[in-house]
Amino acid sequence: MRLFISFFVAQCVLASRSRIALFWSFVYPVAMLLLMLSVFGGSGKSDATGSDPRLITVTGVYVLTMMSGGIFALATVLSADLHSGIYKRLKLTDLQPAQVLAALILRQFVTVILGMALVYAGSTLLFSVTPHGNFFAIAFLTVVATVLFCSIGLIIANLCAHPPTATATANAIFLVMLFLSGSTFPKAFFPGWLINAAQVLPASHLFDLLEAQLYYNEGLTSNMPSLVVLLAMCLVLFVIAVKTFKWK
Repeated sequence: MRLFISFFVAQCVLASRSRIALFWSFVYPVAMLLLMLSVFGGSGKSDATGSDPRLITVTGVYVLTMMSGGIFALATVLSADLHSGIYKRLKLTDLQPAQVLAALILRQFVTVILGMALVYAGSTLLFSVTPHGNFFAIAFLTVVATVLFCSIGLIIANLCAHPPTATATANAIFLVMLFLSGSTFPKAFFPGWLINAAQVLPASHLFDLLEAQLYYNEGLTSNMPSLVVLLAMCLVLFVIAVKTFKWK
């Protein structure tokens, strides 16, 4: 346990020094919040549901915060570390692969929480948009989403031999989920076939579940199909991440 804690702390220190990780974890989500609420925020008047429509925008920013903190921050930085041989030397220690993955995911969970806190502060203080919803439900979805997106980042880093390839792959996956999940463009504008195609994306189900919490103020089980699919995707991707992990 002491070795695990030491590795986790070391990873947090390294992440705090990585400009790439800091950009995708903090700068990018806040910049997107400012852009989307400034340009597409609207008047902020309550709609037919009685909720501020800008909450949908905040929901989208929360989703992209989890995606960027999990996929980009891990795929890019971890790929570079694997390529440099840092983890090959760790193989000589008593650290197990499961401990390495757990420490990396825990580090990114802390990062995602900080990123979401910045988004919450920005939306509340700058735009007077206060997200609501059940705290425990949102926390649960954040944990599941962090493990899921970190697993995607780990898989990319494990399977791509070179950092530029990992970055390009992460970018492609991120952009597809960004534009088709509903985080940036409302799904109501999508044709039927595209809405159906978007259901294969975990970010799409996450957005629907968070939207139900933040905008419609519904319970976590109000959309059981999306919840079950998201949990299943999280489990499958995590298992793949464990199976594909390598020290170099």
